[in-house]
Amino acid sequence: MKKLAAVMILVMAMAEAGSAQNINWRSLREDQRNVVQFNFGYDFGATAQFGYGRSFDWVRPVMLRLDYSFPMGNNVVDDFKVRLGGEIEIVEIGGFSATLRIVSNLRRYQTELVRIVSFGSDFGVLAGYYKPTWHAAGEFGFDKSITSHLKHSDIMRTNYPEIRDGWYIPSGGHYYYGIQAGKSLGEYLDLSLRLGATNAQDDDENAVLPYYLQLGLGIKF
Repeated sequence: MKKLAAVMILVMAMAEAGSAQNINWRSLREDQRNVVQFNFGYDFGATAQFGYGRSFDWVRPVMLRLDYSFPMGNNVVDDFKVRLGGEIEIVEIGGFSATLRIVSNLRRYQTELVRIVSFGSDFGVLAGYYKPTWHAAGEFGFDKSITSHLKHSDIMRTNYPEIRDGWYIPSGGHYYYGIQAGKSLGEYLDLSLRLGATNAQDDDENAVLPYYLQLGLGIKF
């Protein structure tokens, strides 16, 4: 019973698709190194996200970013996700572009039964067609929770006295794949869309609705 309860909790904790900023490399001018983005959508529940990114020209164009997302509900501070990482454009031929994304993430998930804090990583690849005023691309990635700490409530301890708090390694992951697109509105605003599906790692149970949808507004300056 202890193992069953732990597995159920960890599956719930991993039921969250990878949110990300939707970047059009060709729409960024030389004097526009900063991007603030606001996103809203469905990641196994209604979620909101805001983030900041800054672009650099090293060997290849690079965008470093930090973002924070949380579910829409009564207790928005109970659950959240913080992501820190970056994207690098590895190929650019004409209008075609391919990008590699590497991100670390911190999640917090809490119910009446347990509080989970999870550390993980997100690796993704995007490829598509990018123009100064619009872009469309496909994406594929793997979001992995490397280790999770579980702290159980009194309710859980009463029903399962043998259950223990502590770290669990590893604690699950999921693949995600879909499309993203964007349209520039003038010189400073970008509208974006992400749409796709997820699949649990190692044939684990998928979420009831294993899809994600994200609408975004980016401000460049």
